[in-house]
Amino acid sequence: MRILLLSPWFPSPPFGGALIRVHETLRHLSRHHRVTLIAPLAGDPERVAPLRKMCETVVAVPVSETAGAVVGRLATGLVRGMPLIQGLHCDREMAREVRRLTSRDAFDVIHVEHSFMAPYLDHVSRDSRAKTVLSMHNVESLRFRRELQTAGWSTRRLALLTDHVLFGSWEEKAIRRFDGIVAVSGFEETWIRTHAPGAAVTVVPNGVNIDHFSPAPSPHSSRTIVFPGLMNYPPNVDAVVWFCDAVLPRVLDRHPDVRFVIVGDKPTPQVVALGLRPHVEVTGRVADVRPYLAACAAVVVPLRSGAGTRLKILEALSMKRPVVSTRQGAEGLDITHGTHALIGDSPNEIADHLCAVIKKPDLAARLATAGRHLVETQYDWKSCFRGLDDLYHVVTARSRPRARRDVERFAS
Repeated sequence: MRILLLSPWFPSPPFGGALIRVHETLRHLSRHHRVTLIAPLAGDPERVAPLRKMCETVVAVPVSETAGAVVGRLATGLVRGMPLIQGLHCDREMAREVRRLTSRDAFDVIHVEHSFMAPYLDHVSRDSRAKTVLSMHNVESLRFRRELQTAGWSTRRLALLTDHVLFGSWEEKAIRRFDGIVAVSGFEETWIRTHAPGAAVTVVPNGVNIDHFSPAPSPHSSRTIVFPGLMNYPPNVDAVVWFCDAVLPRVLDRHPDVRFVIVGDKPTPQVVALGLRPHVEVTGRVADVRPYLAACAAVVVPLRSGAGTRLKILEALSMKRPVVSTRQGAEGLDITHGTHALIGDSPNEIADHLCAVIKKPDLAARLATAGRHLVETQYDWKSCFRGLDDLYHVVTARSRPRARRDVERFAS
């Protein structure tokens, strides 16, 4: 099949869970299909070269990430009746490229990453007979509602409230425009089936490259706790701030030599400030997260908001590292407390679990072995994408015409 894949970010290099999933999707599709990628690119054009090995065509649309450009996109989106998350990714050049590509080439499937990219369907050529597939990394509207519960009074909270009040049902309307929809877990699948009953739906869980994230020897004397993740993602920021404020002091009371290392690209000023505290290190972008996972006693995932499933947990389990998580952090993954990881929500629970892993090597080893077995049997990327292949065949076999809208939202 000929596939046109739209991504809101350029997936090279793949830093962060969303880009990793897009990158792995491209890797899988390239084995069986002819893929054209279209994505915005801010920065180094050399980032395009690695993707040319996987894609028949790579269309990198230059975009500006300056404050003025971002504010301009948000304002344009609001004028056109879009929630902020859609306005942020509203780009006229992207829209023109979608029109150009779909007018020139006969695609079988237009594959869109993230529900907030749905407005680009308005710019698909009317002559295109391609079916449309949406890959939902999470339910964005649910994520925003959860963030409201933990966000303080800030610009971020104001933005969340604005979208919630003015555009509360935007995602439900967006997903109904697609022939097929991909969910990352059964939880999201249920939500999608409720709100888009006409679409074909399948689960393609987040996964891990079990060969790349291979088991590492256990560092028996380690007192390092690691949190990996993209550090401008609001749920991650909230998680590490809450951990440093509420949990880490309880761990240090019992293990004064513990270090907490925050590993991830684009740390916000709030995250950078945590690195000034004793026992806390903020690395920023690293070339490879594996050495940090290999050297740690445990990976902690103290998320209090967010949606979807966490690749950071799967990567840690794949390397046989004990994981301590909140229920929110482990949501959507087939993880059993006490077997694959330790789960708790209160500061005391998380601190107790971390101290148990540090003090009891046998417990840590048992969790590590069970976690590795879990990812080998259920979360290897090679098996995860089988559902996507099946979905493509289902939607392309359907004969019903797809609804078109005449609104030209981005075009000038």
